[in-house]
Amino acid sequence: FFELEQSQVAFHTMAAASTTIELSNGVDIPAVGFGCAFGNWTNALTGSTAFEGLCPEEAWAPITKAVQAGYKHFDGALLYGTSRILGTVLGMKYADESLRRSDVFITSKVFHMPAGIALNTQGLTMDMTNPAVNVTERTVFDYEKVLSDLGHGYCDLLLMHWPGVGGDAVLNRSLRKQCWTAMEGLYKAGRVRAIGVSNFRKHHLEQLMADTTIVPMVNQIEVSPYITNAETVDYCNEKGIVVEAWAPFGSGATGVLKEPVLQELATKYSKGVGQVVLRWLFQQGIVSLPKSSSLERMKDNLNIFDFTISDEDMARIPALNKNASSLPHVNPSDIA
Repeated sequence: FFELEQSQVAFHTMAAASTTIELSNGVDIPAVGFGCAFGNWTNALTGSTAFEGLCPEEAWAPITKAVQAGYKHFDGALLYGTSRILGTVLGMKYADESLRRSDVFITSKVFHMPAGIALNTQGLTMDMTNPAVNVTERTVFDYEKVLSDLGHGYCDLLLMHWPGVGGDAVLNRSLRKQCWTAMEGLYKAGRVRAIGVSNFRKHHLEQLMADTTIVPMVNQIEVSPYITNAETVDYCNEKGIVVEAWAPFGSGATGVLKEPVLQELATKYSKGVGQVVLRWLFQQGIVSLPKSSSLERMKDNLNIFDFTISDEDMARIPALNKNASSLPHVNPSDIA
């Protein structure tokens, strides 16, 4: 029930909260989305001894505030355990007719390896290297679980969460093909409006495109001034794959928002440091997924469409790159 037409990437300016970027199939994706993963996974960087794990209960207030702030794009995943919360918050808005399903862009992800922070026994991850797991069937099952938890009939974007696990190149390539084949089937059947990948490097993309039919419409990777992932971004641009940036502020663990150069630019443009980072991403055609618990900061993160960073200043920001990931213990480049 969705039209599957090919078109070129383009920008569309609508309302402030719904400025969009056009995917290769003509679907418009809001350029700023709200990340729906909650919990703590930065102890390795911060040295904290706090509970480390996903905490879906922390999502209720921020997702409610995000809707209030004007967000229309919500980025979730089966792993996060927040689909039911997002679906409930949106459902209340549908009920009072202050929001329609067509106003909202919902992303989810499947195909995440078992992880210490996850509810693995509850099926929120996939033990994809287990020969007993039928990856193609499980991909469809997991997507339908997401829809059931959301209380929605479809997602706007479905992503393959990771390119595999470990160093077995032959196995990972086969697993990616099996998962993507299932996702292609969902897309061709009109059950999702767009499909893409997450945490893929150039070699992962090259292999996937050689093995399958549909070029991913999106690649969601970590991008911030401290980790630009330039090679992957350049390759995606070359292939018409829209890049989404998770952790554009370094998940608060890498010190991006305290960077003097960014603070200087924020003063120059009379904006916050976070707004400068998000505008820098937008001017590259990159969708950003900032997170905040503050209603005012959420509104600020959407307010990036009334200024332009000069070419000279745009060039200063990538020079800050340190390859400093907010998840240093999980490097997609290590996955064969």
